[in-house]
Amino acid sequence: MLTDLFREIWIPEPVFHEVAVAGLGRPGSGDLSDIRWASHVRASPIPDPLLIAELDPGEAAVIALARSLASCLAIIDEKRGRRIAHHIYGLPVKGTAGLLVEAHRRGLLSDLRTTLLDLRRAGYYLSDAVIESACAAAQRT
Repeated sequence: MLTDLFREIWIPEPVFHEVAVAGLGRPGSGDLSDIRWASHVRASPIPDPLLIAELDPGEAAVIALARSLASCLAIIDEKRGRRIAHHIYGLPVKGTAGLLVEAHRRGLLSDLRTTLLDLRRAGYYLSDAVIESACAAAQRT
């Protein structure tokens, strides 16, 4: 689905390791460890000290890589990471729920609520408020 939404997709090495290696068995790990994603893994520049101090290595790497690329959307799930990326570095940012809303709007996902609830049941943290907000956003055009 990501390849249907974006022309280019880059995954920082720390994110790949966090999800596909250290997160083995957790939501997304099986998908990301598929060989088709290997060509999308990329080294990121060394993050600013602020990022290292405030965020986990994966989020810091996403922001550092996004800053090094022109016109790049940063995909970050943690609210704090999205705030820092947007307010301090001026990056456009979305989380997984936002990506799923976009997929729904483009007709790539038929039942957004069920998908979000399935993710939550699989262990992915999504609050009721995020689910409701995403479903409401999907109805707006």
